[in-house]
Amino acid sequence: MGHRVRFMQYVMVTHFERHWDALSNQETRYTKKMLRFELTAEKLVEKTPTLFIKLNEKTKKPEKAWTGYVYGFKEEGDRIRFKVNIEKTIPLADIPMRHLSLKEGWYLVDKVIVEEVIPHEFSLYPPFFYALLTTRDWEEFESHTYWLLKLIGIHKLHRFERQRGKADGFFIFGNLAVIYDCTLEGEFGETKKQQIQNYYAQLKSGKLEHEITSYNISSSQKQVWIISRGSPRLIKQIDDVTVKEVSVQELIKIYKTRIKEDISEEELEKVLASI
Repeated sequence: MGHRVRFMQYVMVTHFERHWDALSNQETRYTKKMLRFELTAEKLVEKTPTLFIKLNEKTKKPEKAWTGYVYGFKEEGDRIRFKVNIEKTIPLADIPMRHLSLKEGWYLVDKVIVEEVIPHEFSLYPPFFYALLTTRDWEEFESHTYWLLKLIGIHKLHRFERQRGKADGFFIFGNLAVIYDCTLEGEFGETKKQQIQNYYAQLKSGKLEHEITSYNISSSQKQVWIISRGSPRLIKQIDDVTVKEVSVQELIKIYKTRIKEDISEEELEKVLASI
């Protein structure tokens, strides 16, 4: 049996020039008369997935569209002010016609669906696993991934303070040395390209450091993990450094196996290296 999940999505339509993808301070507002749903507290939810549609000012036909979310709601008399986070441009051909035919306004798609997002063995899992599989907050995803790695049994695990271009952390397990970086992006090929080169250079240096702790990894098996909610895959092999996408779903499977079975450190090292 699947899980009943409430699915909410906003569809926001406007004809304003340089609006959704070029907002000052990523902030805008709607008058309440532009809302196409009854305004109640449970229908104004932070970080609800949102489809933004830009209409041509003259023809009122769709020109561009983006996906992302809205947050930071503030009611100001007859208006609602909010922040906009644009994640990516989406082709109009990928948008259902019922959305492309909408007039200007703020619409709500609110329904209950049955899906298999959360595995049936949920009783084995800590509560934060649900957020790990559903959150749209990158900081929450990063911290929960760190907890998951610790639960799997990785103890030489270090996190970095969030700095642009820097990995989220690294770990040493047996002869395996991994620099990992978490992402909620579906397509990260270009955005992570330079970072992956940086991680490769760190591993090739033969040393990983965190504050006063230093590890000699010159003879270790070296990997870069881009941890996501996508499908596990090999991204590239650079010399003796393997770069791969690792899904949190696969890491959860390892956690579940460790709960149900006895696995030695040597076996766990092989599983991690081959994930």
